[in-house]
Amino acid sequence: MKRLAILMGTVLAGCATAPPPAADRLSPEQSVPAEPSGPASTLDAEITAFLASYAAAYNRQDYDSLLGMWDTDDPDAFYMAEEIDPPMQGWKTIRAYFGRAGVLDGIRNEYSNVRAHYVAPDIALATYRLRFDIKIKNMQALSSWDRIVAVFRRKDGEWKMIAYAEAPQAPLTMIRKAAKSSKSLTPAEQKELLRAMQTLMQDAVPEDFDEWLENNP
Repeated sequence: MKRLAILMGTVLAGCATAPPPAADRLSPEQSVPAEPSGPASTLDAEITAFLASYAAAYNRQDYDSLLGMWDTDDPDAFYMAEEIDPPMQGWKTIRAYFGRAGVLDGIRNEYSNVRAHYVAPDIALATYRLRFDIKIKNMQALSSWDRIVAVFRRKDGEWKMIAYAEAPQAPLTMIRKAAKSSKSLTPAEQKELLRAMQTLMQDAVPEDFDEWLENNP
């Protein structure tokens, strides 16, 4: 528990004393660089172009076109959204996810910082950043960000997605970033928010964890 206390203390202290946020409004030590290090490859450019078309379809909520950019002949495709557990396996669940007509007033996805490499001939794995604004019906608009890892297959000369996973950072890190970019929270309110999140995580610790720590130093 001592290690956790030190970590939490560092996070809470950082909320009040961290340097000014970077250009993307995230704290500097956690910020995604404006540009990935090193030159972009031809594959990076191809996946970036794919994602530009993917975002355009997503943002106009044209889910038929969006799903047309997947390899729908692959029975093992999966989609892991941050708000749904477990991951969606196969086309029945993926199509159901994109078949909820009328749920959104609007969405704007922006993809950046693409880095891709081949894992086999005509199979590529890529990581990239998602920043989004979303308006769900009867709710206030929301903005956030996420890290993505996806797998693509080249089929008939075109890239198709076959797997997608959203990879949020640790909850306290995400809350801290959201608080930093808040237009309404004071520094004191930011610290209180983090304390509340810390309390939730402490309450979730299993009763046998202290004994486990003693037996696994």
